[in-house]
Amino acid sequence: MHKSAAILIVDDYLLIRTAVRQVLTELGFSNVFQAENGKTAQDLMRKQPIDIVIGDWGMPVMSGLDLLHWMRRDARYAKTPFMMLTAEANPASVRSALQAGVNAYMIKPFTVHSFASKFMAMIGTVQESEPAPEPVPRPDSAPPPVLKPTPVQADVIGLQAPLAERLKRCTVLIVDDVPTNIEVLAGALKDEYAIKVAISGRKALEIAGAFPIDLILLDIMMPVMDGFETCRHLKSDPRTAHIPVIFLSAKDAVDDIVGGLRLGAVDYVSKPADPTILKARIATHLALSTAMGDLKRQNELLIENAHLREDVERMTRHDLKSPIAVTLHASQALLAGDLPDPQRDHAHMIEMAANHALDMINRTLDIHKMEKGEYQPALQPFDLGALLSRVAQQTELAFTDRRIAIRFAAPGDTVCLGESLLCYSMFSNAFKNAAEAAPPGGTIKVDVAPGPGSLHVVIDNEGEVPLTMRGRFFDKYATAGKQGGIGLGTYSIRLMAEVQGGDATMETGDGHTRLTITLPCV
Repeated sequence: MHKSAAILIVDDYLLIRTAVRQVLTELGFSNVFQAENGKTAQDLMRKQPIDIVIGDWGMPVMSGLDLLHWMRRDARYAKTPFMMLTAEANPASVRSALQAGVNAYMIKPFTVHSFASKFMAMIGTVQESEPAPEPVPRPDSAPPPVLKPTPVQADVIGLQAPLAERLKRCTVLIVDDVPTNIEVLAGALKDEYAIKVAISGRKALEIAGAFPIDLILLDIMMPVMDGFETCRHLKSDPRTAHIPVIFLSAKDAVDDIVGGLRLGAVDYVSKPADPTILKARIATHLALSTAMGDLKRQNELLIENAHLREDVERMTRHDLKSPIAVTLHASQALLAGDLPDPQRDHAHMIEMAANHALDMINRTLDIHKMEKGEYQPALQPFDLGALLSRVAQQTELAFTDRRIAIRFAAPGDTVCLGESLLCYSMFSNAFKNAAEAAPPGGTIKVDVAPGPGSLHVVIDNEGEVPLTMRGRFFDKYATAGKQGGIGLGTYSIRLMAEVQGGDATMETGDGHTRLTITLPCV
């Protein structure tokens, strides 16, 4: 495959786009485009031919799945390789992507090696230890090579075929000591199921213990070991206890039927059995057994997930903040030094990713604890001016495409009493909201004013809060229709301020919005 193929990365998270682009560069692909959502990608693809698309699933405006649907309907991109990068690992999501025509499915987070291997496999190129010879350069006027998509493997954990399809692959074990009876039953069922046979109870136990059997048709009247004893052995063995057993017998007395059901059989059919009725009963019990197996696996998964969630929450509450804090401090120390540009870019990515992780932690588990009155902040003096300067620089960097400028000059004494990591998350959120609300090329003014026993941070940005939002600006889940907004931004700002003994207020008018965050000082 020619290294000049045009590749489009579509993800609303800048750091993911940057990381993927770096991997592609290392693989030798330099013709790389980027888009922050499906709609932007769609507009670009109408103007610029694209050979490969790497897209996130969940994005504002247009999701990766919607973009894939559009591509498969468009003659130009109907066969263009599409790799889905997503945190969606559930079977329904995987199946939706497969049905839409995805070529590769990569679950976040992923390693550089796993991404590179799957990407190269998708475009039909196998990575080798020895570098492959470069292809002969094609003329500039020649069209890009046709890349043959590689279908996604269907053996994704938890991705099961529809019930009706799985039933056709079931195996039925027929147990009868009369060969002609076996021939009749096998002849009636062979077109719908895989068939195994046994002419004795002992042989039936051996087969059921050695092979995957989905249902057993069991005769009662057999020498040495009759059907009742065979069923008793089946139900006492954990390997075979789950297999549904249907008794087939000329013995149709009530005591025989009740006795067989008490042993654990699911049904009792009198001989000679009508093939149509027998097939219907087999299909019913196979469907019930399969559904019960699915429910059992789902329950086991739910229990496992519940334990995992408890472990993750406990780990998040007690363990994650410390390594994130170390990561932040280490990345900031690196940025303060004299680094070459490539290493500086990596350090910036580390810092931004750590900030994002910290923000997500605080805005989920900590918010829940704050609402319940269970959050106890570790209040300590810290330099609020230095923190605000750092947040301002990072916000400007994150909004370079919109040319947002933040004017802030830290006054001399800005020692605040609070939890520095919590304040970092709170002000990052506040600056981000201001930058999103300001027009392109806008300026955000940040001032720190002293008060009696407190410091007031005033964040002034161009743009007014809509009338419908002014009365519920700090309400939970209140949003003014911002794409991707979930209504926790300003709500979490006020919670974080209040839990530290402060407050947050908002004024809007005259083309500006002023958010004031008050925190106690020493």
